[in-house]
Order: sequence, then C-alpha cells, then structure tokens
Amino acid sequence: ATEAFEGARESVRRFLNAPSSDQIIFTRSATEAINLVAKSWGAQHVQAGDEIIVSHLEHHANIVPWQMIAREKGAIIRVVPVNDRGEVMMEAFHSLLGPKTRLLAIAHANNSLGTVLPVEEMTRAAKRYGARVLIDGAQTVAHSPVNVQQLDCDFYVFSGHKIFGPTGIGAAYIRKEIQEI
Repeated sequence: ATEAFEGARESVRRFLNAPSSDQIIFTRSATEAINLVAKSWGAQHVQAGDEIIVSHLEHHANIVPWQMIAREKGAIIRVVPVNDRGEVMMEAFHSLLGPKTRLLAIAHANNSLGTVLPVEEMTRAAKRYGARVLIDGAQTVAHSPVNVQQLDCDFYVFSGHKIFGPTGIGAAYIRKEIQEI
C-alpha cells in the first residue's frame, strides 16, 4: 500500500512539475488543503497588521480561512477588484501590495466566470515584497498544464474530482523551505 501511495505522490509531482514528491501533501480536497495552509503556515506567520490579499474572483473556500486567520491575528484582508469583463484590475492589485503584504491567495482560474488570472505576474509582484503565494488550482488543473516551478508559488492546491479522479481527495504542493519551517 505504501508503494502505491508513494507512486501516486510521484504522479502528482510530475503532474505539477514539483521539484520533489516530498513537496506533495494529500488532503481530502482543495478546501482542506487551503485550510491546512491557513491553520499551519498562516497561524504561525500572519501577525497583527499584516495584509492578506485575495481577489474578488475567489471561491468561498479561498476567502473564509483567510478571514478567520485575519480576525484571529488582527491582520487585514485586501481585495483585488475586477472590471466589467471579470478580469482582475492589475493597477489596483499593484497598489494593494506593500511591505505589510504577508500572503497573496488567488485562484488560477475563477470557478464561475472562467477568468484565468495572470498568476505568474501576480506572484512575481507579491514576491518583491516578500509575500508568500497560494494558488487555488482547482479550476485549472483539468484544462491547462501546471508548472509550480515556473509559477514560483509557495502553495498550489487542487481537488482530485476536478481531474476526473475520485471525490474526497486533493493535494497541496508546498515549497520545501516552507515545510522545513
């Protein structure tokens, strides 16, 4: 059984182009993966006055855990607006970033409009301020190749049923340096 489990972990590693299968954590869903990140990394690293940025396009599952952490820690949620075409307003996004930005938590693609967010550009911008980046890939993994190394994100989550797998399984890519912390 362990061999099959590790084989599945290696398959997910290849699927996301993660550097190591040790960076893949199995969960019950993308929602649980986001909650895992919020309750572990977020609870340790988000402090009073820190800012968490989400977009107006986020699924409820990528808003509520961050609201809870913000309330618990005294952090601030900042929301990237969208235009009438359902696209994130990049000028507004850049104006939200700053030295207090601790986390950018965004969808790779929106679950209702299908808007694909410019996650590479957004990640690069957030990293200039030392922020960590979580990408909710639930709506993307079945439609586009994902390369977490190219995206340079710290966390990437998705659910198995979105790629025609069984319900009740998901995965999170977590950058090794964060796991070590």
